[in-house]
Amino acid sequence: MVDFVRRSFSDGPTSLVTILALVVLIGGGIPLLNWALFNADFVGSAPADCRRVGACWVFISQKAGQLFYGFYPQELRWQVNASMVVTALGLIGAFAAAQRYQIALAGAIYALSVSMSFTVFGGRLPGMTAVPVEKWGGLTLTLLLFGIGVGVSFLFGGLLAMGRRSDKPLIRSIASVYVEFMRGVPLIAILFVAVILLPLFLPSGADANLFLRIVVGICLYTSSYMAEAIRAGLDAVPTGSREAAYALGLSRWNTQKLVVFPQALTISLPGLINTMVALAKDTSLVIIVGVHDLLGSTQLAIGDVSWGNVLWEGYFFAGTVYFLMCYVLNFIGRRLEIRARRTTAR
Repeated sequence: MVDFVRRSFSDGPTSLVTILALVVLIGGGIPLLNWALFNADFVGSAPADCRRVGACWVFISQKAGQLFYGFYPQELRWQVNASMVVTALGLIGAFAAAQRYQIALAGAIYALSVSMSFTVFGGRLPGMTAVPVEKWGGLTLTLLLFGIGVGVSFLFGGLLAMGRRSDKPLIRSIASVYVEFMRGVPLIAILFVAVILLPLFLPSGADANLFLRIVVGICLYTSSYMAEAIRAGLDAVPTGSREAAYALGLSRWNTQKLVVFPQALTISLPGLINTMVALAKDTSLVIIVGVHDLLGSTQLAIGDVSWGNVLWEGYFFAGTVYFLMCYVLNFIGRRLEIRARRTTAR
């Protein structure tokens, strides 16, 4: 602590910045604490239970069902919970298999979990009740979009990264044009194309689920950024690693799987985590095409005039949830980096 204080006031400019930071922290932190904690209302069940001196967290507690599940029927929300469990188990299982270099198994586990979670979320298994996409929403929809998007984008991005480094000019050109095009187009435009124009190219009588169209748009967009992060890692792998693997008799596929990709992913981990954080925040853009994720459900809840002005409470809650999601991703990324450095040092 003493060393921290000394470094904070080590010279004139540093002392000035420290003093300004303290002024901002105290000047903004104390009123925020008074509003969010000390003068806030936490207990109640109706708008009349809020004194309006501080934050009305009663609003959040009473609207929790809508914020977490959208308009999904309350008696069927167990289907959503089951879908979240399937998605989490699929991601964990795929990661565990990938750590053992069982790439095909990891892809199969993830594909199965994605298909199953989507089916369970919509209630399309025997014994379940089907729920239309229009009633999906809230934080669970955000998590489902992220869970599906991050895995599909990573797999597709890996293929694009290898395509950009291919010896075949045609494959390299197609991958390069795709990545540069997708990185140059706003996600909102891609979502509009996926939602509005994609059905026009389907065969007559075919119907594309709205959620699937949105997932396709998000994955096509995010995979281009994943591809660049992975390609940077592949380019940074020393040539000697490949040559040593070939000298030991490893095939091209085993060299990529056992030698090149583990090193490349370790190098590109910061970029991959950054892309995942961006994806977590970009899911909020689906409100533009009429799907109410966490942010959309928050806006609908704020629109309930019986609660009065709860704008700050609603957006503060949504912002806190997004911050926690991004913080958890960064924390996992840092732990993986530390673990990778320890493994390399052995």
